[in-house]
Formats: sequence, structure tokens, C-alpha cells
Amino acid sequence: MGKCLKWWGPTRPDKRAVEQGPEAVDVWREAIWLAIRMGARTENGDVLLADQVGVRSGQVTGRAWGGEQGNAPVGRRTGNRFSVSGMSAISTRGRMHFTELFDATVMCRFLAWLVGRFDRKVHLIVGRHSAHRSKNVRAWLVDHKDEIELHFLPS
Repeated sequence: MGKCLKWWGPTRPDKRAVEQGPEAVDVWREAIWLAIRMGARTENGDVLLADQVGVRSGQVTGRAWGGEQGNAPVGRRTGNRFSVSGMSAISTRGRMHFTELFDATVMCRFLAWLVGRFDRKVHLIVGRHSAHRSKNVRAWLVDHKDEIELHFLPS
């Protein structure tokens, strides 16, 4: 049976965001991505892809087995919670860049830090996080348009 399952391949469904627009993704992949790469090549620039992540500690409640019927087992845990967020970018050549605690101010600092690490124009591909589109970031980008350009992924 194991050989048959292996031959048939994975049976889990593919997970995709409900909000994803397949047509927009196709257009981005076939036209916009190529334009970004060609623009970076003609400007002797670098292409980077950026994303942010947020993690929060907390209880993940699941099932507990082995207790008596009617007596729920007691799991001890701390009441202290914390959260951390971060931003990273990777170049198409494999260079990684990181920062932490993400908001619009940190985004501007991260952009300045990235620009300082490259001696040519940076083309940064980002998602549609509110900090990426904030007034502070847009104002910062106007002042640094010869050093960095943001490109947004389709929603």
C-alpha cells in the first residue's frame, strides 16, 4: 500500500490565499517581473525580495490524551506573553539582509541600511503591508529615487 501511495503522490490539497488574483499573478510573473529585472540590468542595479514576519507567544490548545473521563489534565504554562517582528530581504544572488521590530519607521531605516550596503540602485520587491505603503516610506523613497525603487507584489 505504501508503494501505491508513493506512486500516486501527495494527497494534501494545495493551499492558496482566497484573496489571490490568479490573473494578476500571471501578469506580474510574465510582464512586471521581467520589466523589473530588465530595469535593474539597464541601471546596473540589484533586485531584492523582502518580507516581514510577526511571531507572538501564546498558548496553543490541543487535545490531551490519557486522562480519566471527566477529569481534564492540567497543563502548566506561563502567563507572560511577548511578540517579535522582523524584516528580511534576499537578493537574486543569494545575499540576506535582516532587521527586527517592524513598522514604517523601521522600514525607512531598513531601506537606508540596504541602500548603504549596495553601490548601485536597488530594486526591492515587497508585499502590500501597510508599512510598505505608508506616507513616511513614500516620502523617504522620493528623496532616494536614484538609489532604491519599490515594486509591489500583486494582492
